[in-house]
Amino acid sequence: MIHTMKNRKSILLSLAVFSFSLITAQQKVMQTDFSKGTWEQVGKSLQRKWVSGSESTFALWKMDKGAHVPPHQHPNEQVTYITKGSVKVLMNNKEYVVKAGGVLIIPAGITHEFFCLEDGTEDLDFFTPVRKDWTDGTASYLQQQGNPLEVVAQFNDVRPGNVAVSREGRVFATIHPLASPKEQLVEIINGQPVPFPSAGLQKNGGKSADNKFDTPLGITVDKTNRLWMIDMGLELGKTRLWCIDLKKNKVTEKFELPADIAPKGSFVQDVAIDEKNGWAYLADIANPGIIALNLKTKKARRFSGHEALQSEDADMIIDGKVIDFGGKPSRVGINPITLSDDRETVFFGSMNGTSWYQVPAKLFRENADHTTISDAIKKFGEKPISDGAATDKYGNHYITNLGGHSISKLNSQGQLSEFVKDPKLKWPDNVAVSEDGYLYISVNQLDTTTAFSGEKDNGKPPYFIYRIKL
Repeated sequence: MIHTMKNRKSILLSLAVFSFSLITAQQKVMQTDFSKGTWEQVGKSLQRKWVSGSESTFALWKMDKGAHVPPHQHPNEQVTYITKGSVKVLMNNKEYVVKAGGVLIIPAGITHEFFCLEDGTEDLDFFTPVRKDWTDGTASYLQQQGNPLEVVAQFNDVRPGNVAVSREGRVFATIHPLASPKEQLVEIINGQPVPFPSAGLQKNGGKSADNKFDTPLGITVDKTNRLWMIDMGLELGKTRLWCIDLKKNKVTEKFELPADIAPKGSFVQDVAIDEKNGWAYLADIANPGIIALNLKTKKARRFSGHEALQSEDADMIIDGKVIDFGGKPSRVGINPITLSDDRETVFFGSMNGTSWYQVPAKLFRENADHTTISDAIKKFGEKPISDGAATDKYGNHYITNLGGHSISKLNSQGQLSEFVKDPKLKWPDNVAVSEDGYLYISVNQLDTTTAFSGEKDNGKPPYFIYRIKL
């Protein structure tokens, strides 16, 4: 029913208080700012942001004319308040037109359908109890968009970290170091992880050593078919870059970054390789910066201090919850980093960031000063809050969308769209583009680990590597 102005004011006051802070049954306060961060694309011309407490869910919708939420019902009472524009709602064989300032209460269990009547319409919704069909991904408008996901590998005991694919289609993955796994680098053979390039290089629960992998994460395969892996050295205390010849399945080079460039405590977790000019570009999130390593001279430099490298003041919201990191709302800087196909442009963005940046790679090769590099950094386009990205030969960027359970596509003209959305993408950590036109995605529920939740790891195996046709 449509409420009177007096009742609307009462509802608005409740919504304002609710949007400021949500108190769980454990009296944990959650606060976020909906004016920051990216929107989740739910359907054509339909976007949302949402949070949940222990007893209720609050959502902000943005939509344009023609946006449609198909007939559905849920065991939640829904209070809808239109702040801009107008919608038409079909319910109980009746039509309700709700304009700006109007409130509609939809009883639990009643089938209803929404049509947007104006561009720029905004809708605030309050649900009680919690929308569990949103948190578990079973709501009809959360179902898969795009081509189907194919399972490449299933992990029952460990989480995959990053994924890389060779020219011949061989698939490799690091094992995420947050769980202190026995193996650090594997090849996927017949759907199963096999230690690569040998069992002897894996730490296997032992002590850190120079001749073994320590805590690697970022991997990539260059155009000469070499596998590169950045080893953060969180236990060993030094950062190393490993190069493995995929023809010989043998480590051919190991670069150790000097302590003044990557001191103990660094978290260098992503890498992009320029095999044409002989350079590596690495992203450090601990002291947000780009490390440029000359693979011929083995000399490295660090570029830090620029605003584009830092986290934005934007919350990471997954399944209605603000995600913490280290006991407070996540604010993670530069990650990921990629290169253009011609190796002339470095692309990067922060995890807790909504902008994707570009800078000429030759400035690092020519040892340009800090000011020159800073002045050359330009925003390329928008991005979601993300953990991984890959840039293809056509200039498209595929960026993981943590809150949207999806992969976003930022095309060569800087236009952002949703490439695939699927509730199975529970923390899509990293992506890789293969020569035969597939996008590989590692999925590991990282937000359920102790580092992010502050609680006992409550991940629910299995974890996956998927692929999808581009």
